[in-house]
Amino acid sequence: MTPFTTFAVVRFRYAAQIVLSMCAATFVVLLYSVRKLDFYYDEWDFVDRAEHWRFSDYFVPHQEHWSTVPMVVYRLLLGLNGMHSYLPFSATLLLLHSANAFLLFLLVRRRCGDALGIGAAAILLVLGRGSDDFIWAFQIGFSCSVFFGLTALLLLDEPRANWSSASASAALVLSLASSGEGLFFVAAAAVLLLLRSPGFRTLAATLAPPIAAYAIWYPLYGAKHADIARSPLSLHAAAGLLTFVPTGLGAGVAGLVGLDWHQAWIGFALFVAVFAYVCRRGRDAALAIALGVGVIAQFSATGLVRAQFGTALAGASRYVYIAAVFTLPILAEALRNVSWRPRRVELVAVAAAVSCFCGALTLNNAIDHRNRTFERQKAMLQTVWFHRADPRLNPDAVIDPEDAPTLTVRLYLRTRAELGSPLPEIDAKALGALDTRAVARAQKNVLLPQH
Repeated sequence: MTPFTTFAVVRFRYAAQIVLSMCAATFVVLLYSVRKLDFYYDEWDFVDRAEHWRFSDYFVPHQEHWSTVPMVVYRLLLGLNGMHSYLPFSATLLLLHSANAFLLFLLVRRRCGDALGIGAAAILLVLGRGSDDFIWAFQIGFSCSVFFGLTALLLLDEPRANWSSASASAALVLSLASSGEGLFFVAAAAVLLLLRSPGFRTLAATLAPPIAAYAIWYPLYGAKHADIARSPLSLHAAAGLLTFVPTGLGAGVAGLVGLDWHQAWIGFALFVAVFAYVCRRGRDAALAIALGVGVIAQFSATGLVRAQFGTALAGASRYVYIAAVFTLPILAEALRNVSWRPRRVELVAVAAAVSCFCGALTLNNAIDHRNRTFERQKAMLQTVWFHRADPRLNPDAVIDPEDAPTLTVRLYLRTRAELGSPLPEIDAKALGALDTRAVARAQKNVLLPQH
């Protein structure tokens, strides 16, 4: 290669196979690592109601999110397997996560070369700070939004056939129907089309279906059923964006190297510098600019209804993952014209390796924390099942107010009887072998005092 070769033109013969191998290896390792996890927090809402959903119920939002796609996924998995194992739910999420990493690779390599594409995919695969979106199966909604959103952007970035726009439009509808994160992919797609100037007919044909779908869904279901924490149309809500948006953007970038929201100011400074640099290229960097608008829209819209819960929420794991998907191609765009010289290649390789190492370390800690949480929760659930015939058992009591505030004794006993459980039947001796603090806590929560 000549000294003037850039990252953008570097191609490896087996780049796609390398990324697919990385995805497969990560899938296997993570599926084994999360094998002890179980239903958690919001998931019990789906478990409770899935058996009784009517057609119209699939359009009722969950926490303001249009959730038709994840509801269908949960209904199918519960219908096929019940609650006998959590592995099918984890496997579905990890399959989506692997697909997202591969789509990110395809999106980045097209403009920035194989090396940066492989690096972006590797970082996302082990993004510890964004681990909620690929180790907690309930985040299937967010991951589906990313999958369909990336698919749409890949189709729109360099349309190769007449059906590209129609396919991208359908993907955007599915992204919206997976979670509210789909809105930000629609925003990115709109900016991309405007910068590429495909013509009004192409623009309208691509964006009209997702916009119309959301415009129909929101007044019929979204506005009526969404449990919005506060009105976003107020000066107080807008004022919260002054800290929420920079923190979210910064946490998304800082999270790429394992830093948390406390170091968000470093990430925000880097984001501003890189995005300003990329914007100077104008239409030549249309995709990166569109993604930048998308991630800014993400934290702006989220902040309008969530900033009241504190700035730290902007750095929540579920948002960091989405932010990483938007920002990794922007960082790659900033490096695309860098000369492929040994010193520079080494620096970029070291940065990617450090990012993956820090991400993997943080990911391991996150999985360990989840495993400890579920060991405690399983002990509490087994305690309730053991006492199911006890007359002191309060059916309306919440078993674990901290980690499952919607899970009552009545709900757990009914769903376990109907859908099964991976937890074994236990006797008094086995109960005594469980975590004594978890058992005592469960008994305190669910058993009425003796008179």
